[in-house]
Amino acid sequence: MVFDAEESYLGYHPDREKPVVDLAGLDPTNDLLYIADTYGIYKSGEGFSRAAGEENNLIWGGSSDQDALEIRKFLNREKSSTVVAEYNTFATPTPSYVQAQMFELLGTRWTGWTGMYVHDLSSKGETPSWIREMHAGTWEYSGSGIILYNIHDEVIVLPSKQLLGPDEMQLSFTESGTKTLGISGSVAYEMIFDISEPLEGTEVLANYTLDLTEQGKAVLRSYGLEDTFPAIQLKKTANHRAYYLSGNWAFSRRNLRFSKLKGMQWFMEKTANENEIFYWKFYLPLLSSIFQEAEERKAFQIPDLTQSTTMIGQTKVVARATSRELLLYNNETWQPFFVYGMNLGTATPGKWFTEFPKDKSLYYRYLVQMGELGINTLRIYTLLDPEFYDAFSLYNRLHPDKPIYLMQEVWPEEEPPGHDYLKEAYQQAFEEEIRNVVDAIHGNADISERKGRAYGSYQNDISSYVIGYLVGRELEPHEVEETDHQHEGYRFIGSYISTTEEATPTESWLAQSCDYLLDYEEETYGWQHPVSLVNWPTLDYLTHESERDEFGVKKDEYNDRTTVDINHLVLGEKNKAGLFGSYHIYPNYPDFMNNDPSYNAYEDDEGRFRYGGYLRAFMEGHQRYPAVVAEFGIATGMGNAHYNPDGYHHGGLSEQDQGKMIIRMFETMEREGYSGGIIFAWMDEWAKKTWTTEPYMVPYDRQILWHNAVDPEQNYGILANEAVKPRRSTVAHGAQDFIETMEVRADASFLWFDFTFSRPLELEQEQLIIGIDTIYRDRGELKYTPDIPYEASFGMEYVVLINAEQNAQLLALDEANYTRYNFSTAPGLTRKGQFTPLIKLINRKRALGDGTIIEPHYEDASHLRYGELLGATNHWYKEANTLTVRIPWTRINVSDPSSHQVLDDERQYYSDPLRDTITTSATDSLRLSTLVIEKDSGIMTDSIPSISFTWNPWNQPVYQQRLKQSYKILQTYFHEKRSSL
Repeated sequence: MVFDAEESYLGYHPDREKPVVDLAGLDPTNDLLYIADTYGIYKSGEGFSRAAGEENNLIWGGSSDQDALEIRKFLNREKSSTVVAEYNTFATPTPSYVQAQMFELLGTRWTGWTGMYVHDLSSKGETPSWIREMHAGTWEYSGSGIILYNIHDEVIVLPSKQLLGPDEMQLSFTESGTKTLGISGSVAYEMIFDISEPLEGTEVLANYTLDLTEQGKAVLRSYGLEDTFPAIQLKKTANHRAYYLSGNWAFSRRNLRFSKLKGMQWFMEKTANENEIFYWKFYLPLLSSIFQEAEERKAFQIPDLTQSTTMIGQTKVVARATSRELLLYNNETWQPFFVYGMNLGTATPGKWFTEFPKDKSLYYRYLVQMGELGINTLRIYTLLDPEFYDAFSLYNRLHPDKPIYLMQEVWPEEEPPGHDYLKEAYQQAFEEEIRNVVDAIHGNADISERKGRAYGSYQNDISSYVIGYLVGRELEPHEVEETDHQHEGYRFIGSYISTTEEATPTESWLAQSCDYLLDYEEETYGWQHPVSLVNWPTLDYLTHESERDEFGVKKDEYNDRTTVDINHLVLGEKNKAGLFGSYHIYPNYPDFMNNDPSYNAYEDDEGRFRYGGYLRAFMEGHQRYPAVVAEFGIATGMGNAHYNPDGYHHGGLSEQDQGKMIIRMFETMEREGYSGGIIFAWMDEWAKKTWTTEPYMVPYDRQILWHNAVDPEQNYGILANEAVKPRRSTVAHGAQDFIETMEVRADASFLWFDFTFSRPLELEQEQLIIGIDTIYRDRGELKYTPDIPYEASFGMEYVVLINAEQNAQLLALDEANYTRYNFSTAPGLTRKGQFTPLIKLINRKRALGDGTIIEPHYEDASHLRYGELLGATNHWYKEANTLTVRIPWTRINVSDPSSHQVLDDERQYYSDPLRDTITTSATDSLRLSTLVIEKDSGIMTDSIPSISFTWNPWNQPVYQQRLKQSYKILQTYFHEKRSSL
């Protein structure tokens, strides 16, 4: 590891003809990258200025999109690498879209706050003039202290001996920091710093601590700040490290030319004065430790993959499908393989599905967590970026005792031209994708950049860990029907897979695609893996008695219109790996899962289980090949899109329910002869949607920026991607001192109310009411209820009524009740106190052929569930003198909290509109009020008549990841099941 100032320094070289050398010039032999001083070079000097017109003043600086790309490549490469980044890697003049990339790369998120220690706070001291100009009020400070300022031009001054105690600011190593770096203790800190917070998987190695007086703590709390925050953070994989140092530590006003002399570090550690102690006793030892670890890591040899394979004739195989089970070749023998799997979606908050992370360390962390969970199989839906396959290889090389195998899907494009799968251009494109996927699996693909699909250089051969290729997707009935109509009589005969005379053209297309894949892999690599058709109950071969309309007529029912039947495919002579079926089978959709009478007879140890009834009926017809339930799961969150008679609803379930219900479904699959199941899904994806929410997320292209807690599809994960509740709030106080404070906050999921009372709220005798006005102060309802005489000072659209743990509601003005397809407010101010419940149709009325009525089911969206507020299922909780309520945005017609959009459409609708149909308006604020009423007398105990609340919009969501409570439940189950094999 050799540093040469002329060659190794990338940045601004003022003496060169081309003074800027960016990270594209990074030497591939470099193994350590140090990033500092990104606040830039300005015509007026160092880039500490934030004066108007500073963009024109900037010569060069900030992190760029190219920088982020190069750092990503540096951290994703095969050999070891280390990045050390300092203060201001994120801040001005770095654009926000690059900030978001840097947060991901370094595993930390800047809060927008920066600070500096100042020896002389007076107007003649070293405080920058632009900070004094931003400060609200006169600048009458003296002595030393700390200044904090943020991106919203707010300034906090913490003078020593007033708001700061004698220790002022200390930097201290954590236990993890001492273990990692071999350094302990603390040191006074008197430099610039920023305030950031670690992302999931990032370690905090050292913290800053402000020695605040009680008054100083109160000042910081009012801005949502704490007195302790990270100074050093570390994000790592097996052979890569990314450190973030929250200070400008590389900057020194002193000449350090003697620092490399032998013995100088030891001497200065013993003799350094207070102005030198940080460098000699902290910074230099820190760098020495980082550099030494990086050097040692270079010598670490990552072992090769160890999965055994075998030959069938001249063909290499590792897995095969018989007529009833999957087999894996392991320890020199074929062994039955039951799939305990996980589906991986890659859309993190703020990203769409095809915006792949391109982050090896993120994938690696997921794989480690899944390995510790106890799964043995991972299913991915499409070709991912090369970083996934690199991480997958790395995981299995380092965890030979806990291998994870891959089911790789080849995804055909949606909406084929003319709804015809057999159109020549469509099939040619699909076959090209088949080749790309097979080549990538064998580490032999170099795919040019393309829109909506993964690309890059695939160099890791993971073929020995692939147990199947999944061909296809959930095909739409109208596409199947059109393909069958356009190609009536078409039948495919192949060398590996053919179809029977009963096969449809769509089944023949699938057979043709599978045959193409097997032939290509055999001819190109001498390999075969089992192939599988992807299907779902909508296209199953069963006839469902309950798939009828409300009059009992069976005509054009979506889920019983047509079929795709794997039994119409047969193996050819050259097929050595076999064929199996992959099915997406959920307990609550289609409606026949909830309605068909024949499923009622199925029972297990816990009683009736209609899901088991379907699995048994389906498997009875699945005679030729093994079947895997390749998608199933339970959604948490606050919303339910389909009712299930056994309680296995489409959403609205707890994290404990999620774990227990998944286990019961696994047990049923095993009992009914399936070859395993694959849980949907590893993590919550904000890019998902379902029919009950899609019309109300407007504009739709911003839905990825916020989390819809009532959308089941966004809450299937075992890993939660959840909004971060802000520390900072808007605070109001009661008029009669019973309501000590009401704090209001907004995050990407909820509108929060946090109450502190002078004594516990007695819900046996008292009622808490919250009034909410989302738009138009001069329109809406003034009275909270018909019986309570008190009025709000603004027109309300919603009221929250807290009466008891099992009796709490959110009610809507009829004109603002989206479950009645109303999306506005009253035309003027009214005094009726009439608010209506939110009741959403989720299962429509049907009738059986004998006339038996299947009643519709509705979601009670007004009910506010009581319980601890971990996760996204419960709405409110009280403890001692406190009570917290959180309301999901969709329930109050906020269609995009990130841009303050509220549904505002007075047109008459009779059903859920199409996407982006409803018009919206930007609200300038929410108006809120609170009452506490004695239930018997109706007398008001206390109130907050009016509070105006707004929040900062965002274009990058703030979120955190958390393993749900279901993780531990499933972990215990998987370890018990796999240890018994």
